[in-house]
Amino acid sequence: MKPELNDLVHTGPGTIAGRYLRSFWQPVLRSEDLAAGVAVPVRLMSEDFTVYRGASGAAHVVAPRCPHRLTRLHMGWVEDDAIRCLYHGWKFDASGQCTHQPGEREVFTRGTRIASYPTAEYLGLVWAWLGEGDAPPMRRYPDFERPGFLSVGIPERWPCNYFNRIDNATDIFHVLATHRETMARESGLPPQGIDGGWAAPEVKFAETGFGVESTVKGASGNTSYFHFLMPNTNAIAAHVGRVEGYRDGSRHWKAEMFIRVPVDDESCISFPLALIDVHGDEAVQVRTRRDQARAELDPERLIEQDALAVIAGTKRIGQMDGRMSAYYSFLVEDYACQVGQGAIADRGRERLGQIDQGVALVRKIWLRELAAFAEGRPVKQWEVPAGLADKTQPQPSWVQPQG
Repeated sequence: MKPELNDLVHTGPGTIAGRYLRSFWQPVLRSEDLAAGVAVPVRLMSEDFTVYRGASGAAHVVAPRCPHRLTRLHMGWVEDDAIRCLYHGWKFDASGQCTHQPGEREVFTRGTRIASYPTAEYLGLVWAWLGEGDAPPMRRYPDFERPGFLSVGIPERWPCNYFNRIDNATDIFHVLATHRETMARESGLPPQGIDGGWAAPEVKFAETGFGVESTVKGASGNTSYFHFLMPNTNAIAAHVGRVEGYRDGSRHWKAEMFIRVPVDDESCISFPLALIDVHGDEAVQVRTRRDQARAELDPERLIEQDALAVIAGTKRIGQMDGRMSAYYSFLVEDYACQVGQGAIADRGRERLGQIDQGVALVRKIWLRELAAFAEGRPVKQWEVPAGLADKTQPQPSWVQPQG
């Protein structure tokens, strides 16, 4: 089998890209969105699941329906670390074993199981292994385990294929055009012309043991690094950047990561994480301002509202809601461009050029890995090393001086 670009976007059960993504642990929810004793429905890669938190505090991922009369399990009750169906009270433990069927004999109960999936919590997210066979050890992201304030962003649910978002990871040059309004608003200057306002950066792309590294040398001589972690994570080396909740131009050292997970072929969810180099009282202040902004603005609704208006042609980027900080307006600009490509972009009609080398490289790697996976050949074992966040100068405080 020789996979084609069209194979990258289909991730339902049995598809080659879907099976490949399921061979990695994937986040399914924020930990804070799963209260004790509560079950919720989750849809990932065109497949439904029930996620609940038991009395022990552990999160569990199991099948979506009771096998008795196919009622959705999330509507039932969590009892200890088991879940009971709303319809007739069938009860299933965290392993998927049925332990009680009111009115039925025990032998019938013992022979009834539902699917259950290895589940863990890490970096403020609930993760699940949805693949075939035994689950491998969960991938670690050592740079995000360091001291500092770990901010788990609002999950971004966008009506486009997850690959629309992955393609953007190495599309460094889009920043000059897509984000010119926000950058102008921050600087207090009119938006610059693309031809003469900014010098195009010097960018190099290289495959690594974790995915693709983009090295960006700006006109000032400063070098920045962007990392695409195979198969579906975008990471940015530590930098002075916008922090959620701040409208006054304040910035902090932070490392960022964005995990793009398909919901189905025409929608996706992104889990943003930021490790911010603040501690003690300053960390409390950053958390407070972030939470206040979320409570006051409802940014998820506001971003979608403004971006969809831009796509529809009823609003221009420069007319975004003025209450939004640069952190949020960047998302409006990205949403408009990425969702505006279409739920599933027709990549056969694209005309990629010199500036799209990073986009082409990620696609090439994905197609190579899918071909090996489909044919049962060894696939590359991607590893995320410590220190990726330390490559930008000057370094944040978590980097220990040498010597």
